Amino acid sequence: MNVLFVCDDNSALSIMAESILHAEAPSRFTALSAGCVPAQAVAPYVIEFLAAHHLPASGLRPKSVGQFRAAGAPQVDFVITLSEAAEECCGEWPGKPLIVHWNIDDADSMHTEEAIRDSFWTLKRRIAMFAALPHGKLSRRVLERRMLTLQAGYL
Repeated sequence: MNVLFVCDDNSALSIMAESILHAEAPSRFTALSAGCVPAQAVAPYVIEFLAAHHLPASGLRPKSVGQFRAAGAPQVDFVITLSEAAEECCGEWPGKPLIVHWNIDDADSMHTEEAIRDSFWTLKRRIAMFAALPHGKLSRRVLERRMLTLQAGYL
């Protein structure tokens, strides 16, 4: 199953989410990330943070949401937005993936060590719970309700 994390510029939050899911459940999911308006490069402090937490950081690069909507792109099963701007740019997707909005943090606040750490642990907790859901055994409606519970932070 392909999971696409979307944030504003694909330089911090969605990159961290991609790395976390890749480490959390590599045999169950293919973790992807994109941005509404992708940055030129991943924020160096994010790469350092991921490496310090022994998470995969090589090969991570900003990508555009449009790349995953284009003909020939891999089918996306889940789209998880991480910011209000990403929620707005999300729109329609080919294949009708399950779309959930986990507004984690304002991208402007991702420049302090405390904000990065807090966002990381929020993502790590939600992704661990997401990966533990029995995706193949739940109806789309039940799965969507459980994903919304994760969004609200209740699980």
